[in-house]
Amino acid sequence: MKEMKYTTERKIEVLDTGEYLGYIYYIMNLGTHPTAYVKVPNKLIKNFKEYEYYFEIPIEVHGGITYFREFLMISEEVENKGYFIGWDYAHAGDYAGYYATSMFGKYFQDDKKWTTQEILEDVKDVCKQLKEMEKENESSNK
Repeated sequence: MKEMKYTTERKIEVLDTGEYLGYIYYIMNLGTHPTAYVKVPNKLIKNFKEYEYYFEIPIEVHGGITYFREFLMISEEVENKGYFIGWDYAHAGDYAGYYATSMFGKYFQDDKKWTTQEILEDVKDVCKQLKEMEKENESSNK
């Protein structure tokens, strides 16, 4: 596990990846801010596609769901296939590297800088929510 380092430049770096409760996840550093993604199990893809907008997906996480696509770029060249949901840590109160070069940067220097471990805790919570959704689907299909 690598620690999040904020910069003013955009980049793509995997800070952590693994599996929790059977769900594959990625914690990414986009340079200016971190993001996290979890691969959606095939059993839930249809449910998620029923929402007109990805932010309506009923997963509770920091800032809400901001990503739902059938691929995930984990570097400039590497694309992972499969549906992923994701969220970011660039909301009000979150530090973002691009503030550093802004004339307003001094007003944001005390905003929250997320650690990879804190983001991993959110990832685990999302995985638990997905597991519950899968259980609910199974019971409603009986």
